[in-house]
Amino acid sequence: MAPYSILHRPDLHVLFLRWLRETTLAEAQASYLELLAQAQRHGCARWLLDARRGGPIDVVETNWLAREFFPEAAAQLAPSPLRLAVFSSPARIEQMHADAAVAAPVAHALAPERPYQARIFTDEGVAVNWLLDQPA
Repeated sequence: MAPYSILHRPDLHVLFLRWLRETTLAEAQASYLELLAQAQRHGCARWLLDARRGGPIDVVETNWLAREFFPEAAAQLAPSPLRLAVFSSPARIEQMHADAAVAAPVAHALAPERPYQARIFTDEGVAVNWLLDQPA
C-alpha cells in the first residue's frame, strides 16, 4: 500500500495529496509525480498537500520541490496557475522557524516570484478557501 492517498474533488476542482506516514525521499517524489500525472489527467492546478503526518521536513526534498518539481509542474500545467496549499502540523511549522537549514529552502519555495503560488496553513478549511479564491 502506498504511504499516501490522492483524491480528486471535481466539485472543488482540487487535488488532495495526503501522506499517511513519514516517507522516504523516493516515496515522497513518487507521490508528487503521481499527483502531477493526475493533475494533468484532470486539468487541475489547485493542490492541497496534507503534510501533517509526513514527519520532519527534509531539506533535500524541500530543495527538490522548490527548485525542480514545482517549477516544472507549473510549466506543465500552464496556462492554469499552480496553487499549493500546504496543510501542516504545528511541529513542522516550528521546524520551519527554528531550523536554519530548513528555513532557507522553505522561504525559497514560498517566495512570491516563484512560477507557482504556495502558502502554509494549519486549518484545512482555510487552505481550501484560499485555493478556491482564484479561478480554476
